[in-house]
Amino acid sequence: MAADLPPRFTADFEESLGQNLEVPTPEIPSDQQSTTSSARQRRWDDPPEDEPAGPPENITTMVFIKVGTMRSYLETEVMQLSFTPGDSHLVAMAPRIVNTRTFSPEGAYGLLAWDATTGQRLPGATGTAGSSHGMRLNYGFAVKPVTGDTTTQGPVVACPFLVPNPSPFDSNGSLMGRLEVYDIIRRERQVKQDVPIRAPIAWSPDGALLAGVSMLDSSRVMVLQVPRMRESVIKVAMVSMNHQAEVTQLAFLPMREEGGRAMVSAGKDGYVRVTNVATGRTLKKIEIGARAPASIMRVSGDGRLVITVWGRDVVLWFLDTGRVHNYNLDAVRVNEGWPLAVSPDCRYLACRNEEGFDVMDVQTGKFRGEFALTGPPITAAAFNSRGTRLAIGDYNGLLHLYDVVTG
Repeated sequence: MAADLPPRFTADFEESLGQNLEVPTPEIPSDQQSTTSSARQRRWDDPPEDEPAGPPENITTMVFIKVGTMRSYLETEVMQLSFTPGDSHLVAMAPRIVNTRTFSPEGAYGLLAWDATTGQRLPGATGTAGSSHGMRLNYGFAVKPVTGDTTTQGPVVACPFLVPNPSPFDSNGSLMGRLEVYDIIRRERQVKQDVPIRAPIAWSPDGALLAGVSMLDSSRVMVLQVPRMRESVIKVAMVSMNHQAEVTQLAFLPMREEGGRAMVSAGKDGYVRVTNVATGRTLKKIEIGARAPASIMRVSGDGRLVITVWGRDVVLWFLDTGRVHNYNLDAVRVNEGWPLAVSPDCRYLACRNEEGFDVMDVQTGKFRGEFALTGPPITAAAFNSRGTRLAIGDYNGLLHLYDVVTG
């Protein structure tokens, strides 16, 4: 094409081929140059300049040694699971055979108990050969703290459950609440009274009070004064009406001279509250922007830390400073996990995964160790008071015990 042009145009054309054809841009002041350049060159759909850091590689610093397997009387799901004070026994909730046939959410559940050392299952409250669950309960139970001489009584468990209304004027088949407090070693009922509360429930550190959710309004918490003598009756000490939706978690703070008794509650309204039990006034509160209700709550032994798990979000609330730290499990884990239990010392979080279970540091999200467990799905877990033993319950009623060895 250049041969058809006049000689002058040919020379200009060849000279232009060696020149830089970039259009010069106007000079930008130094204080605006970086901002303007970024706005000009970056688009909303451009990939990030620095890829976000993924979860750290799993480095095992905890080993699990299996020490035994326990079986329930019936092959029913192990649900709520807890060590008793002193780590002497294990207590669990499991559906009764009637409820496994009806699948009613208001159906009766039973209380199972094992010796944590020998693995022997304790007999039920009735002591009859045909009954595997002498105690009845609905939705959950609470183990009483050690408050006196353990030689005179064994671990004590509070069990709220539902019974049919015996009134001849009730033709709708409504249910009423009943509360029983039971010594699982002596197989003795200490308290039995009709009280309109249900789980979750929690004992005060001195064992004098018991908090539970109201059957009439699940956003209310009823605090009961538990009698020390059988001739006495349960009295309502306080009713907390500060939540705007169902309360899903309850616990008491350790007693302090300057604060008296205080209760921690988490509700579906997204709030965690600390309430003065004597006055019913809110002492502290935080709002959690989670999409799922709190499924786990644990208060540290010194009462300075409250840990809650809301679906995939772990929230740490430091009560003395008011600082709140939270993280999402998907951001700190290599594989997917479903939270099961926080250790009483607030150090570890046990999660179910598709290969078995694993344990992580609850405050940092750092992986500690895992164990491959084939068979029925894992449904419950519990740490002992020192975090040195872990109990795992499954869908078929098996209970596996592991010693936790840290590196």
